[in-house]
Amino acid sequence: MTGSRTGESRATADVTAPDVHRRAARVVVVDPDGHVLMIQGFDPHRPEDAYWYTIGGGVEPGEDDLGAAVREVWEETGATITAEDLLGPFHHDRGSFSFEGRTIHQEQVFYGWLTERFEAEPAGFEDLESRSTIRIDWIDPAATRAAGEAVYPASLERLVEDVQDAAATRS
Repeated sequence: MTGSRTGESRATADVTAPDVHRRAARVVVVDPDGHVLMIQGFDPHRPEDAYWYTIGGGVEPGEDDLGAAVREVWEETGATITAEDLLGPFHHDRGSFSFEGRTIHQEQVFYGWLTERFEAEPAGFEDLESRSTIRIDWIDPAATRAAGEAVYPASLERLVEDVQDAAATRS
């Protein structure tokens, strides 16, 4: 019996999961002091490697980037906003990363939202998001990086400045 289980395990391990190609809308949520609301999470296949990332996620079929950004803010923070609350987009990029044994190829667009600090509470996390999230918190990106923690995107500090500048010109 043990040999059979070991054989099944090896067969499962040898199967390569297909790559995922997706578009994502991300939101750099900034408070008046320049702190950013971020999610600290991890890849369930590598739980020892925690990292911080911005609010946001995949654009659903039939949805535009702005609509996805508004939806993701609600799902991940519980905050109800409109497209008019968002600034930008400020940045577009492409990248690839590993998550749950698959390679994700992601094209993403970044919006901004300058808001007073609030207590974020997910309103629509999927099971995987719940299992791979440590916490949601307001962080100082530079101080968090200086403490040795991984913070994404690498250009976050510049994006925070872009959000603050755009908010100042909007007022």
